[in-house]
Amino acid sequence: MTMSTVPGISQGAIDPVFAYLRAGRLECPPGVDPVTAWRHLSGQVARDPLDVEAHVRRVLLACRPPLTERIFGALVDLFLAFGDRARGLRRLLLDQAEPWLDPQDAHLLRVHLDGGLPRTARLPAQDWSLFDNAVLGTSAMVDLQRREVARETPFQQAMSLLEYGDLDGARGMLEEALLDAPQDDEVLRELLAIYRHSRDDAAKAAMAERLVARHGAVPAGWV
Repeated sequence: MTMSTVPGISQGAIDPVFAYLRAGRLECPPGVDPVTAWRHLSGQVARDPLDVEAHVRRVLLACRPPLTERIFGALVDLFLAFGDRARGLRRLLLDQAEPWLDPQDAHLLRVHLDGGLPRTARLPAQDWSLFDNAVLGTSAMVDLQRREVARETPFQQAMSLLEYGDLDGARGMLEEALLDAPQDDEVLRELLAIYRHSRDDAAKAAMAERLVARHGAVPAGWV
């Protein structure tokens, strides 16, 4: 099973949902596109901020090129999600990630190893945290996730939402885009991939009904 074609992802990329399950390992399995894996893990963290395994995999993934610029955001999410808990785990991951961190960013996290990172902490500007200036465990990340979307196409906006783990928001945007342009193969492929990853057959069936009602049929390639 392959991921749909999106910018920077090859048609033959391995689906991270199944690759991680098969591999039974914390590191990104061979053959998985790192950007696709990041989106998958960000979605898991957004849905369950206390998913330790997803946090660890996300931090380890960001310790490898080409995602090293995202490592501080991944660690910030880990620190914010667990507060003063999991100190040993936080130290272990910070030690591993430190070569990729700005020294000031690393110092900031080490200062908060014991007591945890408070929600009121003034953090350096960065783009890859889900929970910085957001409410844990909710979808109140909309302002962060939708920056500059007015200059993007609906497909690009949906990809931005996936980057920040908002699977439901990306699905809704792709659904509306497909209703407006059912011939858009790029939108169709990504929407079908989301249905497959989330195993949401009910949402897919409801969307098929909306397409038939508006256009008389589902697009070619829907099944």
